[in-house]
Amino acid sequence: MRRVLVIRIGRLGDTILATPVIEALQQAHGPDVSIDFVTGAGASAAILKMDKRVNRVFPVAHRSAPWRLERTKRALQSHSRESPYDLVINLECGTQCDDFIRFVHCHEFCGRPLQQPQHQPDRHCVDTEKGIYAELLGSRVIASAETSLQLQLDPQPLPAPAGSDYVVINPGFSGIQRQGYRSHRGWPVMHWQSLVEQLTASAGLSILVNGTTDEQQYFASLLQNAGVYSLFGSSFQTLATALLNARALVTVDTGTMHLAMALGTPVVALFGPTNPALTGPYSSTLPHEVLISGVDCQPCVKTPLQKKCTFNRCMSGLLPGQVYEACQRLVIENK
Repeated sequence: MRRVLVIRIGRLGDTILATPVIEALQQAHGPDVSIDFVTGAGASAAILKMDKRVNRVFPVAHRSAPWRLERTKRALQSHSRESPYDLVINLECGTQCDDFIRFVHCHEFCGRPLQQPQHQPDRHCVDTEKGIYAELLGSRVIASAETSLQLQLDPQPLPAPAGSDYVVINPGFSGIQRQGYRSHRGWPVMHWQSLVEQLTASAGLSILVNGTTDEQQYFASLLQNAGVYSLFGSSFQTLATALLNARALVTVDTGTMHLAMALGTPVVALFGPTNPALTGPYSSTLPHEVLISGVDCQPCVKTPLQKKCTFNRCMSGLLPGQVYEACQRLVIENK
């Protein structure tokens, strides 16, 4: 059995966008290939531990810490010394994980620092990562590989009435609580309110609102509507169950968007400062729509314009009617 270690340490969205490598490895080496993952602690590790294709997860809390000072890295060094990997694939684009080549025992190593990821303007980050292992696994094999999760889930109760058609909305995102945050992906609460009213009244859909416990304070007013139910603070088991059975997810640019796509749930994604060509939903087969307002400064992430922006008009200018129409095309007309 071929043993492979994949390195991709990041947030939930980063981790899910790395999952095409699993499908590519299984196509190249067979379904019995043993795949371990080095990933970020928290949500990233939690979701990979539920994926039945992943053998073992190494959650790293401090990516830049020297391996002798980081407990998980030391455990990985010891584990690989006892049983060296046949292959290690480093999907990191920065320098922080270059030292893995020095302490992980393996027969073959792919990625930094041996090769530099080939970034191109408006090239999706998944395609950039695929370029790291394209020669190794074959361009034909990687071409069809998409984000995916095969989760082992226990039955979870959902707050919506049994048997009801529902849409999940995800209004929150990492950074929403930070004062002066300059990559604000938030859609105004009044826009969410209008969309919820249209979906419940006109389409007869129930709404499940997802977010962390801390985010509930920003969107509590949405829960006052009839037919709207809370997923705030739910476990990943519950969120995954909700997404698997949802008609669609409507979301800003966040990890939940990629989670839904990986589970096969149609997505309506609202983009503002960030560039959907780089980090948008990744699929050539699953129905999804990406919506932007089209203001002249969009996208602005990691540019001087981002630092000057005090009002995210790119998101405010995206109107509820536009989002409802996308939901009609994606969900209601196929109901």
